[in-house]
Amino acid sequence: MKDKPSLLIMGNSNVGKSSITRLLLPNPRKFKGKAGKQPGSTLLIKSIEFPQMLYKIVDLPGFGYMKESSRRRAEHIKKQIVIHIEKHHDEYFFGLVILNFLRIEDELKKYFMENGTTIPLTFELIKFLREFEIPLLVILNKVDKISVFDKKRIISLLINSAKAYGLNLVQVTNEEVKVYNEIPYLEFSAIKKTNLDKLKRTINAFLQKKG
Repeated sequence: MKDKPSLLIMGNSNVGKSSITRLLLPNPRKFKGKAGKQPGSTLLIKSIEFPQMLYKIVDLPGFGYMKESSRRRAEHIKKQIVIHIEKHHDEYFFGLVILNFLRIEDELKKYFMENGTTIPLTFELIKFLREFEIPLLVILNKVDKISVFDKKRIISLLINSAKAYGLNLVQVTNEEVKVYNEIPYLEFSAIKKTNLDKLKRTINAFLQKKG
């Protein structure tokens, strides 16, 4: 029997990857997630699948937990992700990169605006995934936690910062991204299920293209 194609889910620690994964499953109660006792503590790469699903989900370990004492761990996680993608990239029909709306500004200030010699890890991993031609969707999670004014400002900052690294982020308007260098983003709330239907339609559209 041919293996099912895989959906990649990745992002910083504690951005809501497990919550979003549950929303995509036919029986969420059977999925307990892989959260460790502290952010970034889980290193296991594990696939999640149900018989009635046409694809399986691979939730990669959270990265980017930036306490000084855990930099070695963060580098280990990053290396593990790179090795996994290099080995299994052809199994992925689509990838979700999850960002926490509430942390975007801080990350960009620390690794882009205040230090021009570094690249935000999120951008670095997006560029790495694109080398293997894995189609991506950036999920801006927790949109329910911010004001309309802050949302517009943060999205503008994210788009302009991404352009500095050759990444062209565009808002999802339909399931088809026609320009290769465009990376769609979707405003989302796992708690409110904001845009969940649009997310599922987009995933299914890329799954059909793979088939």
